[in-house]
Formats: sequence, C-alpha cells, structure tokens
Amino acid sequence: MKHILLILLPLCLLSTTSFAQVFDLRCEGLQSPLGIETTTPHFSWKNTLTHNNQKQKAYEIQIASDSIALAKDHADIWKSGRVESDEQIMVAYTGTHLQERQLYYWRVRTWDENETCSGWSKIERFGVGILGNMNGQYIGCKQGNGLASIPMLTKRFNIKLQKGKTKVLAHINSLGYHELRINGTKVGDKILQPAVSQLDKHSLIVTYDITPYLRNGENEITIWLGQGWYRNNIFGVPFDGPLVKAEICEISSGTSKTIVQTDTSWQASPSGYSSTGTWMPLQFGGERFDANFQPQWQPATAYNVEGMRTSPQLFEGNCIIDSLQPKSVEKQDDGSLLIDFGRVITGWLQVSFGQLQKGEEVTMEYNDYIPIGGKFESQGESDIYIANGKSSESFCNKFHHHAFRYVKISNAELQDIKALQISALDVDKSATFSCSDEKLNAVHDLVKYTLQCLTFCGYMVDCPHLERMGYGGDGNSSTMTLQTIYDVLPTYLNWLTAWGESIDNDGSLAYVAPSFPTGGGPYWCGFIIKAPWRTYLNYGDRRMVDKLYEKMKLWLGFVEKHSKDELLQPWPDTKKRMWFLGDWLAPEGIDMGGESVIHANNCFISECLADMVKIANLLGRTDDAQKFTDKRKRLNSAIHKQFYHHETHSYANGTPFDNAYALLTGIAAENSVAQEVTKQLLADSYGKYKSHIAVGLFGLPIFTEWAIQTKQTDLMATILRQPDYPGYLYMIANGATATWESWGHERSRVHNCYNGIGTWFYQALAGIRPDESQPGYKHFFIDPQNADGISWVKTTKPTPFGDIRIEITATEMKITVPVGASATVYPSTNREKTFGAGDWVINK
Repeated sequence: MKHILLILLPLCLLSTTSFAQVFDLRCEGLQSPLGIETTTPHFSWKNTLTHNNQKQKAYEIQIASDSIALAKDHADIWKSGRVESDEQIMVAYTGTHLQERQLYYWRVRTWDENETCSGWSKIERFGVGILGNMNGQYIGCKQGNGLASIPMLTKRFNIKLQKGKTKVLAHINSLGYHELRINGTKVGDKILQPAVSQLDKHSLIVTYDITPYLRNGENEITIWLGQGWYRNNIFGVPFDGPLVKAEICEISSGTSKTIVQTDTSWQASPSGYSSTGTWMPLQFGGERFDANFQPQWQPATAYNVEGMRTSPQLFEGNCIIDSLQPKSVEKQDDGSLLIDFGRVITGWLQVSFGQLQKGEEVTMEYNDYIPIGGKFESQGESDIYIANGKSSESFCNKFHHHAFRYVKISNAELQDIKALQISALDVDKSATFSCSDEKLNAVHDLVKYTLQCLTFCGYMVDCPHLERMGYGGDGNSSTMTLQTIYDVLPTYLNWLTAWGESIDNDGSLAYVAPSFPTGGGPYWCGFIIKAPWRTYLNYGDRRMVDKLYEKMKLWLGFVEKHSKDELLQPWPDTKKRMWFLGDWLAPEGIDMGGESVIHANNCFISECLADMVKIANLLGRTDDAQKFTDKRKRLNSAIHKQFYHHETHSYANGTPFDNAYALLTGIAAENSVAQEVTKQLLADSYGKYKSHIAVGLFGLPIFTEWAIQTKQTDLMATILRQPDYPGYLYMIANGATATWESWGHERSRVHNCYNGIGTWFYQALAGIRPDESQPGYKHFFIDPQNADGISWVKTTKPTPFGDIRIEITATEMKITVPVGASATVYPSTNREKTFGAGDWVINK
C-alpha cells in the first residue's frame, strides 16, 4: 500500500442542477426536543450530497407556531431570510425571544454554489421547556416512617381537545426515575428517565407530548416512580425515596396554560415493586416484585424540597435497542437454571414462568462472566419474584438495570425468557470499521460494543453493575474513542453539567460526576478540561467550553496550590476522593508507582494547559492564553529536570507510558532528547515487553496517541495481534464479549478501562484525523498508515456534516466528503491535496 501518485477521478453523482435535500435537523444538538433550556436556540442540519465540490452558499430558516401554517409558508415567529453563509452547525437564532412552555415548528432550505435551491426540509418541532419556577408540589407516597421506593401516583382530569389545534405537554421533574402513563398506556419508548444529575443540587425536567394518548373528556395520568440514585446515602438528600413534581400544559392558539399539577389531590400507592439494594458500590441489589400486591390508595403527601435547581433535560434518553434469546439453558445440580445469553449486556430481564404456587419466591441472580470450566458466582445483583399462583406469571425489571450475560434462576421453570439491551447510543448511525485482518476487526468490535454497554442515562460509566460511576479517568481514557464512533453530544452536555456542579469553591473536584467518594487522581478530575475541548473538537459545539471555562481555571488554581517548584505534588484525601494515582491497572510486572505517578500527573497538567491555551484563544481571552503558555513552558522544564535520566534515555520509571507521555507533550523535543527517548521506547516495546501492551487505563490513550502521531503502525498492529496475556485477543479467547476491568479477568468484565485504543483504527489505519482549527470535521485530514498484513481498510465515520467514507485497497483509495466539509489527503507530503464535498477516487 505505498503512495505513488494522485489521480483524481470525480464520481459525478448527479448533475449540478440536482434537487438537493436538507435532512437530519437538530435544535440544540437534539432531535425534535420538546423542552430545551434556552429561548435563543441553535439549529443544525445536513445537506444531501448530489455532486462533487458541492457547497452550501446560503440558507433560510423559518419558524412558526403551527406546522400546518408553516407548510403553507406562513412563518409567524421568524424568517431568517436568505443568509449568505456556509454555516450549518449550531446556527444561532436571532429573532425575538421565544416563550417557555411553548412548541415551535421549523424548516430550512439551502442554496448551493450554482444557486440551486433545495426543497424545504421536513418540518421539525422543538419546545422551549420550563425555565423558571415549575407549578405544582413535590409529592410522594408515604409508607411507614418513610417513602415507598417504587410507588404509583395518579389523578383523573378532564380536557376538551380541538383536533389538530390542541397540543398537551407533560413536564415531569422526578427525584429518582419515573415512567409516565396516560389512560394505562406508557408514553414514548424511553426508559430510566431522567438522566443522572447532581441530585443534591440539580434535577431534570423531562417533557412529553401526551396529545396522542388523550381522549375527549375524562383521562387518567399515572406516574410510576423509582428511587434510583435519589438516596440519602448517595447524595445526603433529606428525603430517602422518590418524589415528583409534574405540570400538564395545554397549548392552543400560541398560548400555554397549566391544566394539571401535582398536589395532595393526587392519589398514591406503593406498587408490587420495591428496591432491594443500597445502590452503594457492589450493593446495587435489584427489584422485588410481589404479584399478589393490591394498590392501597391514599392521598399523596407533599414535600418541601429546598435548594433544588431544575432545568430541561439535555439528553434524549435510553431505549431498548435489542432483545436477546438464550444461547443455552442448563439445569444445575441444585435444580436451578443457568441461562447464557451469549454476550454481556446492560439491560433488563423479561421472563414468563411455568406454574408456581402462591407465595413461592423465584430468585434471579446475575453475572457478567463465567471462566471456562468455572462456576456461576453472584455479583450482588438479583431480583425476586413472589408468585400469585395464577396460570400466567411474568416478571420484567422496572427501574433497575443489570449488567449480565448469565442469569441463575432458582425455584422455577420457564416458558419464555429474554434479555432486553439498554443503551443511549444509536447503533445504526455509528461509525463502522473493517479491514483484511480479522484479529484487528475483533479488537475493534470488542471496544465498540463495550461502549454501547457503558453509555446511558446521560453519562458514561466505568461499569454498569458494580459501581455505575461517571469516572473522569475512564472518561478521559475513552472519550475520543466514544466521540469518534458515536454521536454522544447530548450525553456530554448532560454529563459535563454535572461536572460543573460538582466543583467546590476552592476548585477541589471529586473523581466522578455526579460526585461520590471514590479513588483516582488528577487525570480523573481533569476531565473538566479535556472533555469540553474534545466535545468542541468532535462536534463543533462550544457551549460547554463557554460554560465551564471559569471552573476549569478554578480547578487549575487548586492544582497550583498543591504544586511545589512548578510540579504538582500528591494532595490529601478528602471525603469526596481518595488516592493520587498515576496509571491504573497496568499489566502485571509494570511499575507504575514511584516517580511515574508524579511524572505522569504533571505531564497531564501540561496537556491540560495546552488545551487551555486553545480554549482561551477561542474565547478571546488572549491574556489568559499567554499565562497558560508561560506556565506550561515552566512546567515542562521542571518535568524534564526532575524526571529525565540521561543514563537510560528515559523519563521516570522508563515505562512505555512514561516515555510516550514525555514525547507526546513535547517535553523531550524541547530538551533535544526526543530521538534517544524514542529509540529507547521502541527498543523496550519490541524487546523488554515483547510487543505486548505495557500500559493501563491512563497510559493506553497516551501510548495510542503517540503511536498515531509517529506512525508506529506495525508496532501497534503487532501488539493488538498478540494472543496471550496481556491483550484483547487474550480476553476474547477467555470468553470476553466486552473489555475487562483488568488485563486478567478480575472483577468487572464489562468495563471502561481499555477502550482508548479505539481511535487507532480510525486515525491510523483509516487515517481520519480532525482539524482543531475547523472543529466538528468541517475540515479533516486523511493520512492512512500502512501496516504489514493489511491489504484493505473500509470505514464510515459520522460527523455533524454527514458521513465520511473511506475504502482503501492496494491500488486506490475512495473517499466521500460530506457537504460543508473538506479533506486534506496525505498532509505535509508532496502528494498533499485538498478535496471538497463529493465522492473521489485516488489512484495510489
């Protein structure tokens, strides 16, 4: 696959007078949101590719209060008129302020470089949510001296509907999970609502369109609640049980009025469900369902919740994305049934039982992994079903998810059983990668699937069962992989909001958000800097950079307080965090203690300062940018002086992580030792470590990025092809269907430690790299790296402008550049060429 010559062969899709279409409309980065948190929204769209070198020359947006009127060209809210611009990502609304609790309808059309006008897009809608005070009271179901953990609350109301003219929205602010039902029917397909938030300070409002579920006259609204994260032992909240505030608004003729709100006129009852776990790490338990339970209705109890900020949810929710049938069902010696679903998932169990006696208890225990030849071991997750003795008995989780491949069911026979997989990711719109090497494909697919199991409820967890925490270290390690493969902008808008609310006034941060006492180090809480910049880089959306900039500076001030002679030193443990880690969970025999801890964390601060220079310049804070530049220069000099060892041509402990980080941050280059350090790093990688992985959670993305930048493709390919410990193929050979928490098979077998490798497939083998100067892949680079044994590579990469497509063979490269973007192929070589939108063939 040697590069020889560029010959451009344009593939004309259609003539330049083609009727282009505008599609995939987004408001605030969301698809048809019903409750955004601003009256000055931003709009995004994509243009269908119809011919090569296509450009958007201009656009026009129309907004109306009625969709039928808008279809007739009556835009009573705003007409942008024709705007000469190629912008199509986060285009700002410039009309008069919109109103909260209102629905709006919009459409867009564009002109290309030939003045060909597209048709109007499909009409999409968006709603401005509740931005001020929400009507109603927080209510719950009193049970004994506390609150029922999974209650039902209900109310009947009357409404007169005008067909085609009346819309009714339900705004639900639950402290804990909720499920909304109208006249007995669940509203929508989203589950485990709302997303996570810092529940001692901030809760989310989820908005539903309930119009299709209503009938003229009397209706019944029912809200199921689940305690979820709203617990005293987690957030120190005053009420140890779920509460809800709800407001039903009727929208007609451009006005909104509240017709129902929560108060003590609602009826409340415990349900057959109750929560069994503490939701502390390794104690999540599950759900207990008593099929004999009969509702015990009583007036709902109102509660005064002080200091709670509410805002519309900036996350589209979780769905059931797959249903798995058992791979095997085996009867065990103790009479129990062991079900293997073939792969680990995050999800629910749905089961129908054979005949049971009234009052019999069926226990369902969950496990993510059984070693070859091993036995089922409980991981502290289980559900209990209490039979009613009727002919048809079934169970499905309600507000508790599990991570499992295996289920052990005691004291029952089965009629039917399914595993329902939950995720926030749209798998059908994700990136794809394949190449001629099936071993590398297997590694890629393992990582991609793992991220599918870890991303839900508005954040990315370390593991979905044992801890369920939004660790910043795990996030830093895999954010670039996750954002390369999936559209997770809404997830990061929600998660980063929690990070912003977790910081203390002195800049101290926990290692997870929402905050909870856990272990980690600076690499964990530095997520507050790295993730907003990466989100801007990958999606072209700078909102979280704007919102969190002062808090980024606040955290760096905290770092400064714990620095001596420019170098950050270990800070003391607090109630919110423990430890001061460097690399974490590296393979056995790799020394990540001693000098490596301080060296690695100061290299990380250097990286953060480099990002802060770019962020400050983006925001026009040039004085800050200069301060960060100067600070980083002094820090790099101090790192080199303290940790470089001339006799070994290495930094700190001399591990691949230590040396790669000094090279990646430019510390070695600044001190004219980069060549010697690189030689030592390569010699150790091939020799001392025998072409095996020698890094952990922190080190993996650093080593990967160094390998991408220096085109060490054969080294990385060799490492990933290793069949033995430590390595991904070793995991697969030992039954893994997702990546593990350790290179062995201890603890969690669906985890976020080792997914940072995922960028290598797209940035090295496929060669796609973003351009920081034109974020969101408005401009990107294509520079495929050759590796022995690979004869072809094929990939698609979603971007805010559309899909990038690349097919590489020994003789040619086919690329697709979406409208609004451009690509420079083979940058910084004598073959460099920049392409506009279109389908292109490059002979090699």
